[in-house]
Amino acid sequence: MHNRRCVFRDNPDLNDPDFFEKVMSVIDKLKADGVSFELISDEASQVTKLHQIAYQAMNDVGAELTLVRNLHDEICYATMSSKQSWISKRARELFHETVSCYSINELIDVCSRRFFDPNMIIALGLLGRKPEAEMIKTISMNLDSALPKVRYCAARAAGITQWQAFVPDLEMMLKMETDPDAREAAEHALAVCMRNSR
Repeated sequence: MHNRRCVFRDNPDLNDPDFFEKVMSVIDKLKADGVSFELISDEASQVTKLHQIAYQAMNDVGAELTLVRNLHDEICYATMSSKQSWISKRARELFHETVSCYSINELIDVCSRRFFDPNMIIALGLLGRKPEAEMIKTISMNLDSALPKVRYCAARAAGITQWQAFVPDLEMMLKMETDPDAREAAEHALAVCMRNSR
């Protein structure tokens, strides 16, 4: 499967009419390209703090579009999965044309500054498709931050990517981590990154 993600600026509400109209514009353009989608679920959970809306392609192209708003981490993003790479690539292009989205380079720059919103590290992790030196450097640097919230977000980002490159940094972090949330995120991240290294 080919996966692409877009992280939207300003954490939009999935129920906002203006945002919904932009999403429908993307879906309409994909339909014009020959890929029709139908709504398959719209669920919000107080337990997971997630609101997810999923669309599935009606024709046999094996494509799914999922919009996620993470209320805990204050991040909203879209994931396009497809058997055909052009579909996920086209969806990403359309979202960038229609909705204000972050770029990888922009997030690397933001997360390298002295003061920034730690949730942007999670956003960076969400955009990682393959291990890239600058992304690894940026996330790893923040695993060693003096601020527990930053370390938590960096561990979450490492876990989202599942890249084995983070194993040494996560092991080092866990030797000294005292914050329970950051420790839990690092333990989870280490487990998934080690599983991916086999």
